[in-house]
Amino acid sequence: MNESRNRAFLYGESVFTTMRMENNHIRDWEAHYERLKRGVEFLYGPFKEDDWAMELKNRLETRCQNEEGDKILRIAIYTEQERGLQRPSMISVSELKINLGVSNFDESRFDPSKPLSLRTCPAFIKPAWWPSFLKAGNYLETILAQKKYLQPGDDDVLFLSEEDHALESSVANIFVVKNDKLYTAPLGPNVLDGVARRRVLSESNKIFSEVIEESSSIEQIYKAEGVFGSNSIRGLFLIGKIDDHDLSFSEEFKVKFDSLRSKIWHEKD
Repeated sequence: MNESRNRAFLYGESVFTTMRMENNHIRDWEAHYERLKRGVEFLYGPFKEDDWAMELKNRLETRCQNEEGDKILRIAIYTEQERGLQRPSMISVSELKINLGVSNFDESRFDPSKPLSLRTCPAFIKPAWWPSFLKAGNYLETILAQKKYLQPGDDDVLFLSEEDHALESSVANIFVVKNDKLYTAPLGPNVLDGVARRRVLSESNKIFSEVIEESSSIEQIYKAEGVFGSNSIRGLFLIGKIDDHDLSFSEEFKVKFDSLRSKIWHEKD
């Protein structure tokens, strides 16, 4: 790849996903692939082949088949395109480029007993047409937000809507428990359809009295029984501080959180 001429490198024009491999098994592979497929079709389709999705899946699985052990895998899909050139109306799936980034999973970086600290900041509002399944590869806005808002001791930023409602962090969906009900922001341009988020929603009806896709204000979060995040690498993790406010966890919440985390993280697809 000529990085000086490739738009995917220059402007983040790629669709990607990040997955965890445990003991040679990629967690939630089918869910990651389905979201990748939808993003690729949205960004690069339509394709010449009727069976393009199966061909793409075969290429991705072939690319990953030599990996083993405990790893973090990042798949990015893009096309070669010079600046100033428009792509044709239809391309072949063989024209899609696949980059596989691999790193060893470092257990010491993800201590489940350590709640994380978040720093609030305004979200860069995406257009209304931006689909929640599209995970595109441009992190410039996130990097700038982290540089401007993070303070010593913070782990991540928490993006807020114009109404000061929690949307998501830079790497995780956010969940708030109030009165034994689980709340999370609804999917939209600024809330990703996270793979781990799906698991949380599918299992939480068995643990909490109700699951509601509704955003929570910062003031509501400060009074919550517990707050946690989810992503495909770390799994479920507690949030212990937002800005300068220490969050408390009720005993009932901690029991239910541990049950939910164990159910989701120790169950393979």
